[in-house]
Formats: sequence, structure tokens, C-alpha cells
Amino acid sequence: MHTQHRVPPCVTRAAPPNGAASDADGLSEQSASCPCPAGMVGRFRGCHLLGNVCVGRRDPPSRTGTRDSGRGTMSDAQELARLLQELKDRSGRSFAALARQTGLSRSSLHRYCTGTTVPGSFGTVERIARACAAEPDELDGLYRLWARADTGREEQAEQENAEPEGAEPEGAEPEDSPPRTAPAARTAGTSRTAGTASPTAPRMARRRLAWLRALAAVALLAVTAVASTALPYDDGPRAGERGDGGRRLPVPPWSMEPRGVPPEFFGVTMNTDTGAMPGFRVGAVRLWESETRWSNIETRRGHRDWTVLERMVSAARRARLPVLYTFGGTPHWAAPGGVRSVYTDARAAPPDDLRDWDRFVHRVATRFRGRIDAYELWDNVGSRSHYAGSVRTLAEMTRRAARIIRRADPDAAVACPSVSRLWEEEGRDFLRALVATGVYDYCDAAAVKLHPRRADGPPEEMIELARRVQRTLYQADIAVPLWNTGPGKDIATTPHLDARRAADHAVRFYLAGLYSRFFNVSHTYFYSWGGPNVPVVLQLVGEAPTEAARHVERLQEWLDGARLASCGQGRLADLPENAYRCRFERSGTEAGERERFLILWTSGGHADTRLGEGAYRVREMGGDAHAVRPGERVRFGERPAMVELRD
Repeated sequence: MHTQHRVPPCVTRAAPPNGAASDADGLSEQSASCPCPAGMVGRFRGCHLLGNVCVGRRDPPSRTGTRDSGRGTMSDAQELARLLQELKDRSGRSFAALARQTGLSRSSLHRYCTGTTVPGSFGTVERIARACAAEPDELDGLYRLWARADTGREEQAEQENAEPEGAEPEGAEPEDSPPRTAPAARTAGTSRTAGTASPTAPRMARRRLAWLRALAAVALLAVTAVASTALPYDDGPRAGERGDGGRRLPVPPWSMEPRGVPPEFFGVTMNTDTGAMPGFRVGAVRLWESETRWSNIETRRGHRDWTVLERMVSAARRARLPVLYTFGGTPHWAAPGGVRSVYTDARAAPPDDLRDWDRFVHRVATRFRGRIDAYELWDNVGSRSHYAGSVRTLAEMTRRAARIIRRADPDAAVACPSVSRLWEEEGRDFLRALVATGVYDYCDAAAVKLHPRRADGPPEEMIELARRVQRTLYQADIAVPLWNTGPGKDIATTPHLDARRAADHAVRFYLAGLYSRFFNVSHTYFYSWGGPNVPVVLQLVGEAPTEAARHVERLQEWLDGARLASCGQGRLADLPENAYRCRFERSGTEAGERERFLILWTSGGHADTRLGEGAYRVREMGGDAHAVRPGERVRFGERPAMVELRD
């Protein structure tokens, strides 16, 4: 079951002893109790629970020693093999029976389960695991192990053959040459333009492709299944009907194996430099409108003031909130003739000398190792107000930064630059051009701006935008999670919504993100917290949370420990055209007990439908609840409602 707080890592890192103004990288390791099973303690660092599976990185990371058929570290391969063997034993199947069910040979299965060979694709691992009735959380753990085992050889080769770019001794600025780029090469199944360098450390993109294709096949089946299977609604409006005042926003319904909703899904972008954190429940923070841009920190070459970033990161750590740090805002001194940005202290142009970029990335990643959880490698690209350089230069900056971060903090995630203006052809062209560089092979996630066409428009429009972005990446054989990092350009000029509309908009923003999980959206960051100049104010610094914030917190309470199973909209889901529904389940308090519930809402106006079998209670966002009966008609609107069901 997911909880509000993050599970503490096996190793924590202390803040620099010299305070916020220090430029030293003096981080010390401290022991902490590890919540993972005893078999993991002492063998892994950064170990944590992913569902029911404990995952982590070897401590220390194995860079030498026996290799496994040229693929990965022997320890990673053996751990993967051990889990596969345990699944096989648990299923009670022989190698012969498992071979018949998976279509693999007995000898191959034996090699995979003994660690002699690491499967060449995760699709093979998944096929074995599903034949042995693996749970979704176990699949997630297997993927993590397989990905590390599969990349060990390539990372080892890079470690041995490449210069340590960005490395610099304390007190001196490096005069190193730019990081080396691998020779051009074409990898099967990967789309590239001629002359684009193949990454020396391919990340999650191509490895997730087989899994994503399998999910796409499930999606096609799910659309048919959801449209034709009896739902807990008997006779909602059919084709051509709609609720009053709603907008037609057709998006496909889907159904899949229920998956948990992690707390960090509910993120916010911070619009303050005070160190104040949200006074209501959120799961993660993004540092951008927080005076932590490159231009804020390094006002002249080599002179860095870490005061504000230290304050913000330390406050987030105290609140047990994962931190996403966003790079951006080239200092004037680094691009004196470059295009100016919307920020008076920064340029939108990339730095004239990319070694300045390397040094800054290196400094941030080493100083905040273990304290910043993820890095977004530029904000709002696609808009010349934030990035006015070429796609080629941006791709090179991304490759260099990803390599530096991985060496400085291997446990930190890397998100490719956040692409904006995706409702416009120019923005989509920028995304396609960035995809063509092959740079997403270096990233753990693709940051994108998913938002309504207008800042005060229905949040459900984000779902269609997520589907388009996912399709663009999929067509290029790229399968990385999407991180929704913010709004469109008109966010700063759109008037405030009234309290009720603001509350409905905020909670539906996250519900639209949950609907979009089928299109690989894994993180959402509401824009923003702490500032007044946005249509929806969650909370001002020093003031109480607004109604919008309280509703966001209520949604998280509803979803505590829940797993998302399906979402649907309109007639294909037997709903009015303006109506949306997501179905959840969670384990009950007694053994074998299962709780099920729905969340209903509209994109505009009201809708009504008849409750089907099992419905017994409706909960409102304001906290009220009332009993209902199967067959009873319920009316709902832009303020979501929860319908609880009995088996």
C-alpha cells in the first residue's frame, strides 16, 4: 500500500557542514535504517520498496569483477535470475511446462533462471513472469533489475574509455575539453537521423519499447472491452446524447491491470524562494519559479551563491518531499550577445561555451548528490522566450548534462528538456526535431507541457495532448515516461477563477493526469504554489490553503493505497459525452477483502446516470457522504464525486 511519506533510503546524506553559502561539495554519508527485507540490507544502497518489491543499487556499485556473458554485472544478473527462479518455483511449473506456455526453449529458460544469460529484452522477462502469475509490483521490480543488468556492460565501457567530463578540483575552474561523443552507430529499432551519435549509455527508451507495444495491444482490446462490458451504470445517455453545458472532448477509454498511484504523482511547481513548503498534502516539488535558475546562482563565471537553492532543497527534505530541479536561464556573462529571455537576469540563448554549462551541471549534481531526486534539463523549450538556440545544441547540452549527472549521482533521474507549445504546429515540429536527434535515449523521462488550450479551459484537454505526444515518441521507437511540468504561455495573463471554479479545476488537473497514465504520464506538477499571479491559487506564502488546495488534498485521501484500473469518457464508456469516470480498487482491512470505487466528474455542466450493482455510498469533495442504492440516478458535475461499491 502506498503511503503519504516516502520510504527512507538505506543511505542518507548530510547537508554541507559550512552552510548554504559554501561552494564545497562536502557531503557525508550517514547510516539509516533500511525498510527492505534483511536479504537486501548490506548489499544495496538507496534501496526502497517499489510496491511489494525492494529495489536498489549495489553498494558500492560494482564496476569491476566477473561479467555475465558480456551483459551487466554478475550481481545484477544473479538477482534477476533468483527472482525468476522464485517465480517459477512459486508457480509449481517445470521448465518443460513453462516452455510450452511462453514459447521459449527449456534451455533458454534454464539459462535465464540460473543467471547464465540475461534476456535480451524485457519482453522475454515479462513473458516468463506473467506465465508465473507475477503481480504488477513484481514486474516493476524485475524491470529495474533487468535494466541495470542490461546496461552494465555499456556503462562499464564508458567508465573505462571516456574522460571524466565536468570533473574539477575544488578551488579551480577546469580547462577540460568537452565530453567525448560516441561514434555514430545505428541500433536496431531506434530511429535516428544520419550522423547522429548513438548514446554510450542508452537509457530506458528502447528497453521499454517491447513493454509499451504490449500495452498498446492491451489498449486496443481495452477500448473494445470497456465499450461492450457491463459497467456499474445501467442506462446513461447513448450515442449523440450529452449532459447540459458540457464540451465534446472525445478520448479513448482504457482498462489495464490495476496499478498504484504513488504520492509523488501529486507535484507542484514552487513559486517562492522563502523555503516555505505547502501547508496541505502534496507529493513532490519542482524548483523553477523559485529564484534557483542558473542565472540566479552563478552571477559571474565561477562565482556561485547557493543560498536560495540550499534553503529550498533543505526545506523540501525536511518535509520529505522529492525534489525536481529545473535547469535554465543562461547568465548574461555566458551568452553576452544572445537573445534575452523573459527573465531580466537571463538569456534565452544557450551558453557560448558549453564548458560553462558542464561546470554548472557538475557543481549542482555533486553538491546536491542524494538530496535532489531528479533533474529537468531545461524549461519551456519550443518557446524562444526560454530557449532560442538550435535543436542540435539543445541535444548536445542534454547529452552532456545527462552523463555528468549520472556520474555525480547515479540514483538521480534525468528528464529531457520540457517541450512547450504542443497545441501549435511549431511546438510539435520542435518535439519531432528533438526526437530525431536521439537524445531521449539519454533520459529517464520526457518533460512536456500538458495543459488545456487556454489556461482556464477544461483540464481534460490535457488527455488528448498526452495521447498525441505519446504517439509521436512511440513512432520513433521511444518509450519513456512523460512528466507534465507546467502550463502554457497565457498562464500569467489569465484572470483568477472564482473559488468554486478554481477548486474544481485544480482537482480535475490531477484526475486528467491519472486518465493520461495510460499514455505514459507518470508525474504531474501543478503550476504553481506560493504565487498570486495564476488563475488557480492553491496557497499563498504565509496564508491558509485555499478551497482548491483542500480539494487536492481530499483527492489524495480518497486515493490512499488505491490502484487505478480503468478510465473512460462519453458513449464508449456508457456515459454522457461530457462525463468522465475512473475506477479504482484497494485491499481492505481484512484478508481477501477488496474495496472498489469510482470517481465521476464532467468537463463542463452536469450529467446524470443510473447506479449499477454494488453502489452503496457517494462521497462529495466537501466531505459529505450519503447512502445510495443500485438503480438510483445520481447527478454530478465539474466537482468530482466518489461512488463506493460493494462486491
